[in-house]
Amino acid sequence: MLDESSAIPLYRQLQNIFQNNIESGVWPAEEKLPTESELCRQYGVSRMTVRLALEGLKTKGLIYRKQGKGSYILQPKVEQELSSFYSFGNNMPDLGHTVTNQLISFEKVTSQIAAAALRLPEQEELFCVQRLRCADNAPFALEKSYIPCKICPNLTGELVIEKGLYNALHLLAGITPNTAKESFEAVLMSKNQAETLQTAGNQPALHVERVTSAGGVLVEYCDSIVRGDRLKYNIVLR
Repeated sequence: MLDESSAIPLYRQLQNIFQNNIESGVWPAEEKLPTESELCRQYGVSRMTVRLALEGLKTKGLIYRKQGKGSYILQPKVEQELSSFYSFGNNMPDLGHTVTNQLISFEKVTSQIAAAALRLPEQEELFCVQRLRCADNAPFALEKSYIPCKICPNLTGELVIEKGLYNALHLLAGITPNTAKESFEAVLMSKNQAETLQTAGNQPALHVERVTSAGGVLVEYCDSIVRGDRLKYNIVLR
């Protein structure tokens, strides 16, 4: 309980109690926290003390707020090391995470941006695969991949969801992606992106662009919005 004679400020003591509740599972991920009034009554402190404690949790990336709905416990961040070629679908299970994907759309398109990234004519037909990617049942990325139709004409959305994109390319066309160039940019999510990713609007995110090749041949341009509160990239420098 709180110790008013301690040199540690009350709000810090309260923050430590809240953090312990989160880390021990007393307050599970994605659960709504009690209201400020309820916390004031439970711990016998002022509203300002509660607000300072909650602000400390938010700064640490342990909770987030939904406008008009209150504060919620964040899922622990998924960590990805950028030291070698990786595939979320193949790497995440090795890190102890359950990965699931939802197919939002699969269609043939032309795209000036994707064609330029893949060094193709502007009118080149591309498969556009849009997926909602989830780790441990919580959305973390909205991903749109463009693949030249000519390199894998039998590709389907169903097979991408069942096998994963890179595995599908390997099974159907013997293509094994093995090199990628990525760029990262901090952005704010749009309202639609936030709704799809099941988070509050105007939240920080990473805009990730990736161009993947297989044996020197460009096979994918990927444009992703990644929740800043769900994914952490670790870069290995040598």
